[in-house]
Amino acid sequence: MNRFSSLKQPRREPEAAGAPLHLVWAAIAGLIIPILVLVFGIIAALVDEGDGLTQSPVRLGTHLSIPVPEFFLAQSKVTQLFGLVGLSLAIAAVFCLAVWLHRRSADARSRRVIKMLHSRTLKQSLRRAEVEGAAAQRERARIIIGRHLPEVGRGLSLWYRSIPRSVLMLIGCVTLALLVNVWLAILAVISGVALWRLYAKLRNPDWLELSRFEIPQIRDRLIGLIGDAPMMARLQAGGLADQAYEAELEALDRRIAGDDARRGRLWPVMMMAGGVAIAVMLLGLGLNTLQGEQGLSLPSALVLGLSLTGAALAAARLSELNRQLRRSSKACESAYLYLQPNSEVSPSEQRVGLGGLRDCVTMEDVSLQDSSGKAILRDLSLSLQPKSLVAFLGTEDVSTRALLELLMGFGRPHRGKVQIDGISLLDVHPQALAKNVMWIGPDGPLWEGSLRENLMAGVDRSVDNRDMVETLERLGIYERITRLPDGLETIIEPGSNLGATEDSDSLGTDVRYAVGIARAMLHRPPIVLAKEPPAPTEHVNEDPCLNALRELADAGSLVVMLPHRLKTLRSCDRVMLLNGPNLVGEGRHTELLNSSDLYRHLNYLLFNPYRHRSPS
Repeated sequence: MNRFSSLKQPRREPEAAGAPLHLVWAAIAGLIIPILVLVFGIIAALVDEGDGLTQSPVRLGTHLSIPVPEFFLAQSKVTQLFGLVGLSLAIAAVFCLAVWLHRRSADARSRRVIKMLHSRTLKQSLRRAEVEGAAAQRERARIIIGRHLPEVGRGLSLWYRSIPRSVLMLIGCVTLALLVNVWLAILAVISGVALWRLYAKLRNPDWLELSRFEIPQIRDRLIGLIGDAPMMARLQAGGLADQAYEAELEALDRRIAGDDARRGRLWPVMMMAGGVAIAVMLLGLGLNTLQGEQGLSLPSALVLGLSLTGAALAAARLSELNRQLRRSSKACESAYLYLQPNSEVSPSEQRVGLGGLRDCVTMEDVSLQDSSGKAILRDLSLSLQPKSLVAFLGTEDVSTRALLELLMGFGRPHRGKVQIDGISLLDVHPQALAKNVMWIGPDGPLWEGSLRENLMAGVDRSVDNRDMVETLERLGIYERITRLPDGLETIIEPGSNLGATEDSDSLGTDVRYAVGIARAMLHRPPIVLAKEPPAPTEHVNEDPCLNALRELADAGSLVVMLPHRLKTLRSCDRVMLLNGPNLVGEGRHTELLNSSDLYRHLNYLLFNPYRHRSPS
């Protein structure tokens, strides 16, 4: 694949617009270097003449002559020198300004594209969550936002900074060198390419990758042999351990010696090759200079040297771009593969509304898999009625969390169906689900805004301040909220730790969880899904949050929980027990304790009352 055709998709996005002005600054920054080299050449000619410039044009190479205005030739040599130096400083200032504006434009275009891709990632995750589940989107987003998009951003920024600026600079400088002396320029280019190819061959990226892989592997085997040596000695096999250790040590020594040999001869060979190239260049330059009128003058030699230096810098920038594109193109392909429209997601316009929960939520032979084909749920069937408090407890968090996500409309079963009052969940409009199903997490969840706005989110009925205060008081958090700077009007952030103190890091989590339950109490949705925060280390007699959820269930809601507290299990009407992806039991807490060894084992592991006590 042509490396410079990569990143086409982000470069064609509407957010990447602004090319005309960007190209102007790129052209100025790229072409001004050859112009500056010509000014330096004229200054060198002025100094070389001794008496100043007296005739036009000024000859700087075999095919390079620069015309000079008559008024400039009529000035004194000192005035000419000051004028040329001032001109060079002015050109250098314009160059710096153009580079700065070009860099700013390149970074701005790159940021706009990456910001747009972040927004599209959110929208696509919402669509894909309906098929793949919400938990899968978190991991995908971590990879895309944490790795792929930054890599794409670096590639885009370097692309905009290098194309066409470095290309124009390379073409301009090479053209100048050819005009000075064709054969010397060609000789210099051939020498530079040969040196680069020699360096790439000696460095050998494949060898570097192999060394980075093999040496740690050998060291790990040595560590393992040291750990096994005492046991082998007990078995009268110590000699075998010594032999194996010596063999691995020899292999490590050979690999390190090979690495040292390659590194040891890299720079001596490169310095020798560089010396040969410089000697050939000096020989050619000397022969041309010593030929008198037909040879190169010192100003011509300066122009040739500066032109080749500029060309080398431009080539180095393009080489850096090529290496960056190798990384960025893979990240770009992965990101855009995720952002492709998914035909499996049915359009929202074709879905229906939902008028609460009257009968039950049913799952019939539901099977769910992750992207690798591993079973998350297998042939699961259950029925959940309103006015009940149900807990999901399992050996794998991914399975119990997937059950709740299915009720929120996230994830599409590989087999089976999920229905609410006989309506397939796949046919229900997402906004209708949002009105009828409310999620409560350990973090609320809360978002940026006032505490009052967080409490009223999703509440479509009028709620006066008295009802809000009464709900917060019943949950035991109103007094803490009044101690906030602005009470209910306090602006919070998603990461803020409401009510936390230096003595209790978990207090903030409990407050956030209680705010989420208060929102459900004010909204009273037909289905409530809650994940408890970790249980506090100290024993608590009353749990106002659990009491509130019990009240919601008694009032007609279906409350489904992922419990972290033993008291919650004891209060539930039903506990659904999962062993991996399989539903293996259901019933009240006491029933499962009597009938299920797995349930007793999980209770011991998760809710042992002595788990926080230190041994005496």
